[in-house]
Amino acid sequence: MMKSRDQQLEQFVDCFQAIGRSMKRNQRSNHKTTEMTKTQWIILRFLWKHGSCSIGQLADQLEVRSSSMSQMIDRLELAGMVFRETNQQDARTKVVTLTDTGKETIMKMKDAQIELLAGPFNQLTSEEQEILVNILKKMTYNLNHKENK
Repeated sequence: MMKSRDQQLEQFVDCFQAIGRSMKRNQRSNHKTTEMTKTQWIILRFLWKHGSCSIGQLADQLEVRSSSMSQMIDRLELAGMVFRETNQQDARTKVVTLTDTGKETIMKMKDAQIELLAGPFNQLTSEEQEILVNILKKMTYNLNHKENK
């Protein structure tokens, strides 16, 4: 018997939430010493992937006000994860960069996530892995472009 689109969507949401909960539990259990919010993790990960960024760029990425982002960066700076410096091209702008501690933290957390997902992911055939990644990339693209319309 074929499932309706609503039933399939409901199952998809349930599975997606279960994966998210597992990743969150894994993050908490592996990094009790590093109390980090989801937003802080997103900021560190963005800096790790893109290098130094202005507070405005980070605020745009997370869709928050620059003043809110500045407060988030204050907390990460106090924790020794990032540092701010004056932009060489524009002295009015501060650039945020990961510290060595921030880089180590992001690598440990990233490794823990990969370790958690590697087993289930490797249970898939290489064809299934490729299909899954392509579908998720397509969904991410469609979500991002729907929001921008």
